[in-house]
Amino acid sequence: MRKYSLLLIISLIWGSQFFFVELVTNDVDSISLSALKALIGALCLSVISLFQPKKKYTTKTKKYFWIALFEVVLPFILIAQGQKYVSSSIASMLIAMVPIFTLIFFVSLFKKRASKFEIVSIVLGFLGIVILSWPTQGIMNVSGNILGNVLLILAAISFAWSLILMEKLEEGSPVVHMRNVLWIASIILLPMAFLFEKPLQIDINHSQVIYMIILGIFHAGIVYMLYNLLIQEEGALFASFSNYINPVIGVILGYAILKDPLFLQHKIGILIILLALLFSNPDTLRKWVRKNN
Repeated sequence: MRKYSLLLIISLIWGSQFFFVELVTNDVDSISLSALKALIGALCLSVISLFQPKKKYTTKTKKYFWIALFEVVLPFILIAQGQKYVSSSIASMLIAMVPIFTLIFFVSLFKKRASKFEIVSIVLGFLGIVILSWPTQGIMNVSGNILGNVLLILAAISFAWSLILMEKLEEGSPVVHMRNVLWIASIILLPMAFLFEKPLQIDINHSQVIYMIILGIFHAGIVYMLYNLLIQEEGALFASFSNYINPVIGVILGYAILKDPLFLQHKIGILIILLALLFSNPDTLRKWVRKNN
């Protein structure tokens, strides 16, 4: 159950990100927000790493650079641009293709064999996301803008590739690994913020400062530490399932806190995603079947 607990905690953190971003996004530009999150997250993990046992790590800086690029920098730019043309519901469906691309990369490039249960769980999970995120206004919203769709699919591909890179990191502290990744991401994003935006002219109140700190500590530092830990223990393919649960958390929080409507399609989508998680672990599935027979 440890892996499911980690997956749930990661999904809860990332799924709740929307609420905090919504509170600052009108006053902080996109690149500046991402750069500040990465910087605060890097500082947070740097403090935690001071209490880690001193070890010699063999991972080269080049590996951290590519993970920072594909996990933080590129997806941010692609998603920020893609969502200008595509609705949030369609965006969540396209980003949820991360497990599919992860599986394709493993099978085609690394000749890794996927079990029938893994394939079924990934297909079921994506079906659940489609049903959960399907626009209630009608099918016309699905087509969207071709450029926006392409940018979001490229973001999903970038996330999938970073997952594989993280799985191939040498064994070591997830705190140290992701500290290094976030520092490199900060070094890349901060000049971009000054080049394209005006971060020194940000005008936010005390509450928004707290929201920014929460975003940096929990939605960058802590969550990436847990994410890397899950990848080390269970592999990139299982960790990619967080992309299926994040929208579920968002819908549930929206219903509980913002009093958003919960339609039948949402309930069906959530049920299918939970079933997909059950298929991701054949042993758990067999125990469940025996228990209900």
